[in-house]
Amino acid sequence: MKILLSSNGSTWANRALEVGKQIALAAASAVDVLIVARRAEHLEEVSEAAEAAISEPRAKGIPITIHQRVGRLADEVIQQTHAAPYDLVVIGSRGRRGIKRLFLGSLAIRVVEHTPTSILVVKGRRQTLKRFLVCSAAGPTSERAVHFASQLARAVGASVTLVHVMSQLAVNREADPTDLRSQADELIEHRSREGVHLNQMLDFLAAKGTKARAVVRHGLVVEEIIAEAREDQFDLVVLGAHGAPGVSSLLTGDLAEEILLAADMPVLIVRGVKTER
Repeated sequence: MKILLSSNGSTWANRALEVGKQIALAAASAVDVLIVARRAEHLEEVSEAAEAAISEPRAKGIPITIHQRVGRLADEVIQQTHAAPYDLVVIGSRGRRGIKRLFLGSLAIRVVEHTPTSILVVKGRRQTLKRFLVCSAAGPTSERAVHFASQLARAVGASVTLVHVMSQLAVNREADPTDLRSQADELIEHRSREGVHLNQMLDFLAAKGTKARAVVRHGLVVEEIIAEAREDQFDLVVLGAHGAPGVSSLLTGDLAEEILLAADMPVLIVRGVKTER
């Protein structure tokens, strides 16, 4: 796995470096570190903090390449992801909400909208990666998220919980209305569309040696996913993204933007990876 880390010397960027270091030590074949400062005279100061964070991966023999740029962090990260191929990009987020986000914008959303690869947005103060909550819905987008999460979970020794939020309306006339109130084991037993998918994903995770379970919640999708993440104190929320970078609103239709903005823990958005078989 080739990883891109970045820093502009801010507190939130340095937290992302620490999380990225954990992943690098467990899973990276190579790491690029992008150092960005608004003025050239500040590059050395930002570089010193980043060098300290990557000293351990370098000591372990992981190839490290450092890029130094003058500019805005979001712009430079986007540019770098189009200049070289990466399996994962790790960035930090200020976690701005409400009116501040509307006026100042979201670095995380901007980078996600224009980055062609999977991206981990580090939010909040959690810096451990031991319990993953993976958003599951039948279809290839969900499969990609589960497969990528499995790869990362095996590397860092994390467990995986699949969460599916049942719609409050039947998606087709043949759907069993009792499924709308069912739990995960009941959906699997009934072999509903959701149950078949959850069972397939659990079988995949078990075959890969990843400890996993499934939960089903009922209600509004974003609210229920965030509630599950907070109630069970997960370290990371994982979800798939629809669409391709460069579209005016990459995340429209899959609720990823809403989850990213609402979460107060790291969020991994998976895009464009080959599924494991």
